[in-house]
Amino acid sequence: MRRHFLLLVAIALYLAACSSLQTPLPLTDQPPQSPLSSIVFAGHARAARFDAGNWLPVPEHDYDFIVLERRFADRWEVVKEIHRRHPRYDGRAGPRDQTLYFTVRTSPAVDGGLDLAVEGSLGVGTGHMGPGGGLVIELVTASRGWFVPFDRVRISQSREEASGRLFESVELFSRLEGKEKAFMKMAEEGIVYRQPAP
Repeated sequence: MRRHFLLLVAIALYLAACSSLQTPLPLTDQPPQSPLSSIVFAGHARAARFDAGNWLPVPEHDYDFIVLERRFADRWEVVKEIHRRHPRYDGRAGPRDQTLYFTVRTSPAVDGGLDLAVEGSLGVGTGHMGPGGGLVIELVTASRGWFVPFDRVRISQSREEASGRLFESVELFSRLEGKEKAFMKMAEEGIVYRQPAP
């Protein structure tokens, strides 16, 4: 009996050690490069599901979020933490606490804004940021499959520079033969914390 107990303890310690080595972020053995600027967003998102032609609130899928965006000359590196704190959250959108990352490669656009090429934990895609700062990104989701009711993620973001507010919409939908079928959307609102100018 004692031998079985020790074996179970050893297996549990091994599994705990393995899980502690896992991370959703890209791995690197180099220290982080100094960015040109850094921005932090923090706020709350309200979730809704599309059903029979109407958007219905789904408060158990609401979440708090915090985002660190580090900007370089040719790209942005973004890490986003999500925390679903509602007691009735059912786990259908993954763990309560999630870490997402995005690498956004930037290039000048003809309108004076930026064209964006994105890859990260939600998938890969493209987008555009206008000269005024508003951006739209569409991703082909990394988790699409038979039991996932969407294959696209659209992120639309605007910022009110004067008040330091951020507004973002995250839409989950499918596209088939040019037609979109909505599934869920999250309306995020938060505060922007900028790095002080040198």
